[in-house]
Amino acid sequence: MDRLLAADPVELAAKSFVVIYTWGQLGATIPRQKIMNWLVQEFGKPRWNDRVALDSYNAVLFELVLIYEQARIAIRRTDGSVTLLPRGVRLRGAPDPVSALRELL
Repeated sequence: MDRLLAADPVELAAKSFVVIYTWGQLGATIPRQKIMNWLVQEFGKPRWNDRVALDSYNAVLFELVLIYEQARIAIRRTDGSVTLLPRGVRLRGAPDPVSALRELL
């Protein structure tokens, strides 16, 4: 969990976004759980009964979605899912998504 919390949130947002939306078309919507699945793949699965770890993963997930929204690459819908916006399509094709995301912010 320390590695998760020490990671650069913009870098995590760029990497997760590119992986999650690899094949999505403009307007494609993904469930928030897909972002959580990516976090688990990258940082390991938190123990079921470790409330602090679960809350930490959720907090990082929300931070990633906020970065997506701030950069206007995706938007959170009322049901919690996340929809790909035009700037997100361009970010996905960028040679250096981390730098491109930093420029959008």
